[in-house]
Amino acid sequence: MAREINDQILSFGEIQEPHESFTIAYGSVRVEQNRLYKDVLPTDAVKQVIIMLQEQAQEMGADGVKNITVTVTPATNENGEAVMDYYGMGTLIKLK
Repeated sequence: MAREINDQILSFGEIQEPHESFTIAYGSVRVEQNRLYKDVLPTDAVKQVIIMLQEQAQEMGADGVKNITVTVTPATNENGEAVMDYYGMGTLIKLK
């Protein structure tokens, strides 16, 4: 049975509990740079990416996500506007 999102294990590194890793979860968010610090904080996008990883963990019956990484990359969208792409990745785990 999958843990509720609020009860999941989240780690930006390894965890000490005995567990098995079974797949990788990915998420991404794009934010227009002209919105940063106006109606969107940089941490908002990071939170959204981590929530995406948590939702995937719940859908797949995992107990949590370890080795979470979030990369921020400046880019331009199809209209030539500056954007920030936030990419997240983590390993889904089940406790033994």
